[in-house]
Amino acid sequence: MNLLLLSLVLPLIGAAVICALSAGGREVARMVALLAVLATLAAATVVVVRYPNAADSADVTWLSAGDGALDVRLSLGLDGLSVWMYGLSALLMLTSVLVGWNAIRERATSYYVLLLLLATGMLGVFAARDIILFYVFFEFTLIPLFFLIGVWGSEDRRYAAIKFFVYTLAGSVLTFLGLLTIVLWVQSHTGTMTFSISALQQAVTEHPIEPLRLQVLIFLALFAGFAVKVPLFPFHTWLPLAHVQAPTAGSVLLAGVLLKIGTYGFVRFSLPMLPDATAACMPYVLWLSVAGIIYGALVALAQSDMKRLIAYSSVSHLGFCMIGLFSLNKLGLQGGMLQMINHGLSTGALFALVGMLYERYHTREIAKLGGLASRMPVMAFFMVLMTMSSIGLPGLNGFAGEFLLLTGMFQRAWAEAPGAYQTQFLAIAVLSVTGVVLGAWYMLWLVQRVFFGPLVEKSLHEGDRPVHDLTVREVAALLPLTVFIVWIGVQPQFFIDKMTPAVDPLAAQLGPRVMEQLGQPATATVAEQRELPLSVAADR
Repeated sequence: MNLLLLSLVLPLIGAAVICALSAGGREVARMVALLAVLATLAAATVVVVRYPNAADSADVTWLSAGDGALDVRLSLGLDGLSVWMYGLSALLMLTSVLVGWNAIRERATSYYVLLLLLATGMLGVFAARDIILFYVFFEFTLIPLFFLIGVWGSEDRRYAAIKFFVYTLAGSVLTFLGLLTIVLWVQSHTGTMTFSISALQQAVTEHPIEPLRLQVLIFLALFAGFAVKVPLFPFHTWLPLAHVQAPTAGSVLLAGVLLKIGTYGFVRFSLPMLPDATAACMPYVLWLSVAGIIYGALVALAQSDMKRLIAYSSVSHLGFCMIGLFSLNKLGLQGGMLQMINHGLSTGALFALVGMLYERYHTREIAKLGGLASRMPVMAFFMVLMTMSSIGLPGLNGFAGEFLLLTGMFQRAWAEAPGAYQTQFLAIAVLSVTGVVLGAWYMLWLVQRVFFGPLVEKSLHEGDRPVHDLTVREVAALLPLTVFIVWIGVQPQFFIDKMTPAVDPLAAQLGPRVMEQLGQPATATVAEQRELPLSVAADR
């Protein structure tokens, strides 16, 4: 049995069952949704665990001219760039169902159908091995989330949903044009119009896109969609509103998975297929990333709404991911990829916790709450743990990712930078570190104000009985995330090892391109660069 295909289809089956049993109402819908995501998680877990020794895949012709003029395939598979994101998507689906268990009371059947459809879209993005299939899943994720925000969101939900949809759709249209340009370039040199991602990557390696100006234009087209999705500063303006207005499950999935589709798009398409343009645009992307790190952190410090604070923290943290990816060396790529997983775990859990608080007090205003650790010690424990994970406490997942990506950036600045760029790369690296300090400031300040000090409970329902601590269901929603937060912190190499077969060749390909495009010709081949010690490579 093809477990990869099964894990992709199971949410669709669950959605169909919910529609068939719609007369059962909310109770039946949420139970079927829970069973569907548990089955999906089980299948995805087996796929991830046995990768790469028994990698699952599927490859079926969808549309073909039969003579090589057109070849679009239902091609699915995982590699080191996508395997952990696939597992994270399945894991966070379980959390999203459990945190909305009692919160969704109206039109619950439609809600759970949309949630399961969103699950298929997310999983499909990371499993797709065909450009058309990738783009279909990429766009498909917009539709369920648009309705989840617009129907079950907060007061300004309709405006937030429309802004989210318009921003992401406008960028993704340009991205599709860029991807089609790559396909047409390959066709002009091979005579075959293939949409296979691996075949296209091999073809552009053998027939690089020239001149550089054309490659940069394609890079900018892809950048338009991926940067909005990340969201990279200053293309982030849709994100805080969407996070604040979305229901809790929507915020968990948006922060945990959907933002990573942008960073994944860069590492899947831009870096391997457009290496010269990536190297040429590298300084500009790094400056935008560090601007996002500092801007997101400073604005988070000024927030009075817990959800908005965590939303701006995502702008800052995704800036770190981009710093790692666009350092264009092995350590940076490993750190950026690992931090994508780390952010999904910690920030997804933080949004879940804020949703649990909102269910109890009907407010997200920091000033209306305080000293809640005395009332809810279990929630306080999880909040402190997720905060420490978010700010990179050694022993938890955030530290490993930040250490790797910052080391990669400093290595790029100190030992691997062309002379003319060394100063600004060092400035970028140092400024990135300030984001770590600011991140600790706003997150610890949030926890101190809400959970410690004198007890303050200004609920909108003053006559209600005192709130209770986390239930078994809520602990079950957070516990799997906690396991991985500690596991990655204690043994990050286990997770990095599955990425290595994909990351190492990419780093080896990009290293010499940085020197070529930024003014210092590479004096060694890719194979030679991989064999040289760091100090010798720096001297050369």
